[in-house]
Amino acid sequence: MHESPKQNSRRGSPLAAGIVLIVIGALLMALNLGWGVPLALWNYWPLFLIVPGLVALISPTRHLTRSGGLWLLATGLYCQLAVSDWMGLGWFSAWPIFVIAYGVDIILGRSNGCFQTHSDGPVSHER
Repeated sequence: MHESPKQNSRRGSPLAAGIVLIVIGALLMALNLGWGVPLALWNYWPLFLIVPGLVALISPTRHLTRSGGLWLLATGLYCQLAVSDWMGLGWFSAWPIFVIAYGVDIILGRSNGCFQTHSDGPVSHER
C-alpha cells in the first residue's frame, strides 16, 4: 500500500524547532561563558517540556502521540520539581515520577494502541 505525496509530506515547518534549539543553545552558551541567566527564567525552563506534553495529551498528532506527551510531561515535571525543590524533592529524589508515568502509560493502552492517532484519525488494526 503506497501513501500519496500529500500524506507522506510533513505538515509542520522545521523553522519552529530550529528557533527553539537556537534559543536553548544560546542560553546554554551564555551559562558556559559565565554570563548567567536571570533566576526567574531559569526556574521555569521545564515549562518548555510541560506545555507540549499537555498539548499532546489533549490533542495528539502523528508527530507526538499521547504516550510521547506523557513522557514529555513527566520529564518536565521531574525537572520542575528538581529546579524548585518543591516539598524537598530534588534531582535525586523526584525520579519515581518516571515509574508513575510508566504505569499511566501502560494503563492508557500503550501496548494495544487505543490512544495512538494519526492526522487522518484513529489507527485501525483491522486487516
